[in-house]
Amino acid sequence: MGLFAPQINDVTPVDGVRVLSLETGVHDVVTIAGSLLGGDVFSPVSNNATADMTASMLDQGTEERDKFAISEILEDVGAALSFTSDNYRVRFGAICLSKDVGVVLEILAEQLRRPAFSEKELNTLIKRRTGELKKQSEDTRTRATEAFLQMLYPEGHPNFYIPMERQIAATEAVQAHELRDFYKDNYGVGSLTIVAVGDVDHKKISDGVEKHFSGWQKSPLSINRSGDITANEIDEPIDRRIKMKGKTSADVVFGHPIGIDRDHDDFRPLMLGHFILGGNFSARLMSTVRDQEGLTYGIQSAVAGVDNGNDGYWYIWGTFAPELVDQGRESALRQLKTWIKQGVTEDELSRKKTTASGMYKVGLATTAGLAGQILATVENGRELDYIDSYPDKINAVTLNEVNKAIKKYCNERELVTVVAGPTDKP
Repeated sequence: MGLFAPQINDVTPVDGVRVLSLETGVHDVVTIAGSLLGGDVFSPVSNNATADMTASMLDQGTEERDKFAISEILEDVGAALSFTSDNYRVRFGAICLSKDVGVVLEILAEQLRRPAFSEKELNTLIKRRTGELKKQSEDTRTRATEAFLQMLYPEGHPNFYIPMERQIAATEAVQAHELRDFYKDNYGVGSLTIVAVGDVDHKKISDGVEKHFSGWQKSPLSINRSGDITANEIDEPIDRRIKMKGKTSADVVFGHPIGIDRDHDDFRPLMLGHFILGGNFSARLMSTVRDQEGLTYGIQSAVAGVDNGNDGYWYIWGTFAPELVDQGRESALRQLKTWIKQGVTEDELSRKKTTASGMYKVGLATTAGLAGQILATVENGRELDYIDSYPDKINAVTLNEVNKAIKKYCNERELVTVVAGPTDKP
């Protein structure tokens, strides 16, 4: 369908609410994606679970209808609507027939603007959420990642991993009045973005948003990464082992901070370098540690924690049988050292550019993927033409840029390593 950006209808029907709609070749179906600020980093110091639990209560009933009545309305028209949250944002997604967009927007606004925060539903949610957290705390990869990020970042940094025990305790301690207060003080228009893709009627969507979101208060929240809190300085290798009894495998994570975010000129070269090292099944780590040596079923390398102006990090993760942990770790380290010392080849870069740009284009082939990319573009503060130009930006990265970035941001002498699983070693 040609370039996407010129076809996107971009309006602000209500001050503080940006609506972007795109008509595609899909018939009768509309996919909606959206977000507003209100994620974990905005939780009060008194309870770090407040923001997450507030978002989780949005679909548990409103002042007008309980969750069963809302579910019945959505089911009657074959629609689905859900909420999630992350470090910074409360997210929502929906899919419905184009004729029922008005119904979905009405329910969405009702859930966002008038949540009930029922004591009964909250108690049920607390039990479910604490159960999920306790299960996560028994996962070797979760515990390895938790310890890894706690050593990379100080508390207060968005990439710091709040200890699982504290997350569980905070969730158990949540009170309905705290959620109501947090909601009242922080939710509203200002950062609200709604994206609709598919068989859309631009005016119908814009009018629906104006009808249902007019008069909502302005949220005071904003992202302001001043850089005052940055990653810990790592000047020597750090090695930690977390013993977890009864596990059949161990997870290894190692890496270190990079001091740059997604908008830095070196980000794409570094990202491509790690994609070559461990980004997919044909990458170096999988073809050697897994395929040639048979030491693992899964291993990868990536750059992470770079969104919203945050100074990120790179990591290598692998899962191993307990008796193969040390051997697997050494094998991955050999590949890392070779990659840092020798860099990547022109052929590797060319192939991975093709793969990366191809994966991106395939992601835009579905309404959900396209809606998600439009939303991400807006959230990252980019112009809409970035959606179309991204493959060109990937293909413009040079071999010299990649190899310089690898040497600049990856140092084997600054590795933080965590092994979590069954081990008798200290």
